[in-house]
Amino acid sequence: AVGPNVRITGLRLGGPNPDPCLEHHHRSFAERRGHQYYYKFPVSDGISCDQFKLEIDNCEIGGWSHAAINLQAGSNHHIHHNFIHHNQYNGLGYGICHDRSFSLIEYNLFNYNRHSIAGTGRPHSGYEARHNIEIKHSLSHCFDMHGGRDRQDNTNISGTWLKIHHNTFRCPETAIVIRGKPEQDCEIHNNWFYQQSPNKSIRLEGHSQIRNNIYGLTNPKLLS
Repeated sequence: AVGPNVRITGLRLGGPNPDPCLEHHHRSFAERRGHQYYYKFPVSDGISCDQFKLEIDNCEIGGWSHAAINLQAGSNHHIHHNFIHHNQYNGLGYGICHDRSFSLIEYNLFNYNRHSIAGTGRPHSGYEARHNIEIKHSLSHCFDMHGGRDRQDNTNISGTWLKIHHNTFRCPETAIVIRGKPEQDCEIHNNWFYQQSPNKSIRLEGHSQIRNNIYGLTNPKLLS
């Protein structure tokens, strides 16, 4: 999308790489061949945008090695009522990825992604994720925001703000990992987690409010 106020609706976008490629990741890093070897595999995005007010709805998007939806910049993006799956190339593999961008993500189904929602965590970025469902499978944790250690920029910034509420996580992997501190706040409330306790469902480092979540798919418990 090369302009503002674009809407993409009712499409099925199938990418070239729905697989996790675990062996390639192992050769690249466990065997110390490095990033140059890793990026010999082509990296692909389903939809990329660096403008404002992108709307994507009622689409099925899968099989992209970097991200199904790559929000490089802009604000007021709205991603809703999509099925986003099999974006799980190990080391990348994002359903929705943010750089310096803000979005509302709601009423989506996620399955077989490495991270269904992720971000670089740079300043001037954030997302609100609500009423989404993680169906069952994830290569790693489901919702993510990187921190300064990932970027190696001598900060501990993990985006500007985050709001994660009224989502259902049926996946046994950790649901939410915030790898630093948002500049403002991170709100996590009214979600239903697969795990039985908060410390197995959520990992973060501060500037956060966690309340009124349900833990456990069997014998669920509400912790206010």
